[in-house]
Amino acid sequence: MSASQPILVLNVPAHGHINPTLPVVAELASRRHRLIYYDTEDFRAKIEEAGVEFRAYPASGLTASDFARRAESLPDVTLLILEQSLQLLPFVLGEIDRENPSVLVFDSIALWGMQAARLRRLPSVSSISTLIHEGVPDAMTARDVLHLLRDALPVLLGIARRRRGLVARFGPQVFPRKSIAPCLGDTNIVYTSRTFQPDTTFIDDTFRFVGPSIRPATHSRANDSHGLDIDPDRPCVYLSLGTIYHRATNFFRTAFESFAGHSAQFVASAGDEANLRDLPPAPANFIVRPYMPQVDILHRADAFVNHGGMNSISEGLYFAVPLVVVPQQIEQALNGRRVAEVGAGILLGDRPPYGRVDADQLRAAVDRVLGQPVYAACARRIGESFRKSGGYAEAASLIEARLG
Repeated sequence: MSASQPILVLNVPAHGHINPTLPVVAELASRRHRLIYYDTEDFRAKIEEAGVEFRAYPASGLTASDFARRAESLPDVTLLILEQSLQLLPFVLGEIDRENPSVLVFDSIALWGMQAARLRRLPSVSSISTLIHEGVPDAMTARDVLHLLRDALPVLLGIARRRRGLVARFGPQVFPRKSIAPCLGDTNIVYTSRTFQPDTTFIDDTFRFVGPSIRPATHSRANDSHGLDIDPDRPCVYLSLGTIYHRATNFFRTAFESFAGHSAQFVASAGDEANLRDLPPAPANFIVRPYMPQVDILHRADAFVNHGGMNSISEGLYFAVPLVVVPQQIEQALNGRRVAEVGAGILLGDRPPYGRVDADQLRAAVDRVLGQPVYAACARRIGESFRKSGGYAEAASLIEARLG
C-alpha cells in the first residue's frame, strides 16, 4: 500500500454506530495507517480524539438530532438513508477520486459508502454495530409486522421514488440486494460474538464476529471518582436509555415509583439538564445525573436496566452484568429477545407500542435479576465469548487484510 493511500471511513451521525469504530480506527492509526473519517460536524471532536483525520459531510440535512428523531421508525430511517445517498454519493465518489484510498470502511446503514465502493470497485469493509436479524426464523411477531406496516405506509412512495432515482443516476448495481440494510462489504465486521448472534442462513464466511469494541485498559474499577457516592455494601443497579431515548421521562418516573425505599443503590443517567427539570425529586436511594461514565458504572453494577441498544447490551454483558431490557423500538425489542433467549436478562414491554412497563413489573424484574444467580452466570458466559472474539484489535487486523 502506498503511504499516500488512506483508509476512508464513512459513518452515520449516531453514537451507537460511531462508538464501536473509535477503538478500531485508533488502533489502525497506532499502526501508522492514515485514516480519513467522514461524519457530520456534531461528531468532529469525538472522532478527532481517536487520532484520525475528520472531514464533515457537506450540508445535506443529515444531523445527529434528525437521525435521532427518525430512529424510532425503521421505515423513516430507510427513507432518510435513501435521501442522504442521493446527496452524499456524488460527494463520496469525488473524495475517492481525489484521495485514491486503499480500502473503504462504511457503516452497515451508510448506504452511500457501500454504493461508492461498488461503483469504484474498491476493497470494502462493513462495520455492523447491530445483531444480524435478517433470516432469523420467527424473529418478529405478527404485532411487530403490523406495527412496521403502519409506520411504513406514509413513506412507501417516497422510498420507492428515491430508490428509482438512485438506479436511474448510478445504475442497478447500487442495490445488489432487495433489502437496503445491512449494507455489506467484502468483509463484514460484527461487533458481537458468534455465541450471542442468533442463527441465520444469511451469515456466510464474509462475516467476522469480533465482539464489542471496548478498550478495558482505559477504564478502572476504582474510577468512580466522578462525584458519585456509590455504597459498596449495597447492590448497585444502573439505569439508562442511551443517547436517543433518554428524554423518556415516563420511564424514569416509573423507576422512581418502583424503587423508592428499595434496599439497592440506583444510579440513573437521565440525559440532560432539561430532562432532570421535568422529573420529580429522586428517591433517597437514587443518584441521578445528566450523563454517567457508563463503563465505569458497569464495573460496579449488579444489574443494568436499559433500552436494548446494542452498545448498552454489549457493554453490560462484556462486564458480566445481567440486564433488564425495556425496548423503545422494534430493533431493540429483537435485541432484548436475544438477551432473554440466552438467559442473561429479562425483557419487558416488547409489544408495540414498545416500552410500556408499570412499576410493579419493573421492580419484579430487577428483583429477579438480583436474586437469581443464573442471570449473572449467563451474562458471564456471554461476556467471556465477547472477550475471546478479539475486539477492536481483531477488527483492525481484518481491515488491514483488505489493504492488499
